[in-house]
Amino acid sequence: MNHSRKHISSLSATAALAFLCVIFAYPFVWMFCSGFKTDAEVFALFPLLPQHFDLVHYRGLLSGAWIPYPRLFLNSLFIASLETIFATAFACGAGYVFAKFDFRFKKTLFILAVAAVLVPRQALALPLFVWMNKLSLLDTPWSVILPGTASGVGFLYFIAVFRRLPDPLLDMARCEGAGEYRVFLSTLPLIKPALIAFALIQFVLCWQEHLIPLIMLSTQTHLTVTLGLASLNAGNLRVPYGLLLAGCTLTLIPTALFFVLAHRHFRSALASLTEA
Repeated sequence: MNHSRKHISSLSATAALAFLCVIFAYPFVWMFCSGFKTDAEVFALFPLLPQHFDLVHYRGLLSGAWIPYPRLFLNSLFIASLETIFATAFACGAGYVFAKFDFRFKKTLFILAVAAVLVPRQALALPLFVWMNKLSLLDTPWSVILPGTASGVGFLYFIAVFRRLPDPLLDMARCEGAGEYRVFLSTLPLIKPALIAFALIQFVLCWQEHLIPLIMLSTQTHLTVTLGLASLNAGNLRVPYGLLLAGCTLTLIPTALFFVLAHRHFRSALASLTEA
């Protein structure tokens, strides 16, 4: 009897999870299929699959007939990759210092880092614009990359990560004659899941960033792919909805691929923080 109840409970949980998976997956499947449809088919609820899998919208995007999509895609990939690398490196180094050392004004700097998390990005838009203008970096990828390298959330995240590392491990490396920089590098393999998890989150945020690129970039060939698609949607030209949805589908590829490659480390990092 108990075995039957457990079996029924397991089937019920599986059915509920399958139903939720269908609900969450449906918008992405609809978006992918709509990239092959005409406008009339896009707004029809059924059938989900297009009558013909015509690649006209994908050819229009990749050929640059509407916007220089390949160039914008590479712009986004360049900006998101460098911003992720710099933000991860700076946040990791700062988190290590704050977690393992005591120094003057430590509490003050920590409070400022927390305040940086609480301040909305909209409030920083004008100061950042003025700063980049003085540095003559406006309308360049660096005007988007540099503001994103300072991550208050990443700083607090890595403080929590490094506090979990026992100090005797670091002391052993110091006793072997390793300098502090070498000691820091030796800790990186120990926090590899945390590094990859933060890099994944940072990359997704950078890839989908809209406000800072909108303010800093003006030349069409310098825009990010999200701004390019938004300009199509906001323009006066009658752009097929299938074209926009095809662009959205292609834009999802880097983040989806990154998640597929890093999901194991991402789960490990979440599990370790939950245990903490």
